[in-house]
Amino acid sequence: MFFRFCLFSSFLFLSTLVVAESKTANHGFPASEDSSNPISVRESNTELQISVGKSIFVFGKAKGTLDKVKVGMHVLPFSQVAGTEGNQNTTFSKVTWKRLKNGAIQIQSSYYPWPGMLTWTVFANGELKMETASQSGFDFKSGWIGLGFNYPDLLLNQISWKNADNHADSHHSVWKNTSFTPMADPELEITKDGDGFFQPFHQVKLEFETITLSVRSETPGLHLRFGQVVDNTTTFPQITADLAFLLNHQVPNSNSIPQSPSETSTTEQTISLNPLVLWFHFQ
Repeated sequence: MFFRFCLFSSFLFLSTLVVAESKTANHGFPASEDSSNPISVRESNTELQISVGKSIFVFGKAKGTLDKVKVGMHVLPFSQVAGTEGNQNTTFSKVTWKRLKNGAIQIQSSYYPWPGMLTWTVFANGELKMETASQSGFDFKSGWIGLGFNYPDLLLNQISWKNADNHADSHHSVWKNTSFTPMADPELEITKDGDGFFQPFHQVKLEFETITLSVRSETPGLHLRFGQVVDNTTTFPQITADLAFLLNHQVPNSNSIPQSPSETSTTEQTISLNPLVLWFHFQ
């Protein structure tokens, strides 16, 4: 597991910072002096700080990744890994951002071939939406593909999740971190890999020492991959991040010929690329 912890002092900007809501030709943001807009943005050469209520979300300008979160006086270096997890190589091209008509802030990163356009949207209620939008026609490999995140190992207390939206059909599970250490140095990593898991999920909650993150999926078939999974009978997707949200894209054999309309329908579903949509709530 690897991540770079950014010091709390990064939240204190120097006088050279540019206030993003100032009237600039690059972004066309309305002036931030309007008190009716609950979202404010500050921009430096390397970061965007988006403030909503008691929360601050820090995005890197290099690739539009979520790098850390502050809730009240507590900072969590929960950082998105640039690029993809799984067996699909990807190339980054550019990142842009703007304020939407409803006041929300949108950060978009372009990749080829997947995730295509990766969009973060920060809403006035403090929720974050992450979604991908890939164009069809690309030569995708079969297998698992997704997005990863890193976090301070020792400050994670437990993870709980359920695998269905319908309470009657859902199954709840809990994983507890035996290495949880209150007030630990966020830069310290767990030296011994603990038991991990690889499970389908609809909602997951990560409880850190001072901040709790809830993630809800809108993507059917999405799996959560965490830690080291040991199973001699199954091949699990390998990841480099601490945890990853993964989809299984199965490309059918090009030599196979559908024998019935039902087989044709199934083939079309297996090669389609469902958008990955996740909602994040930090508290």
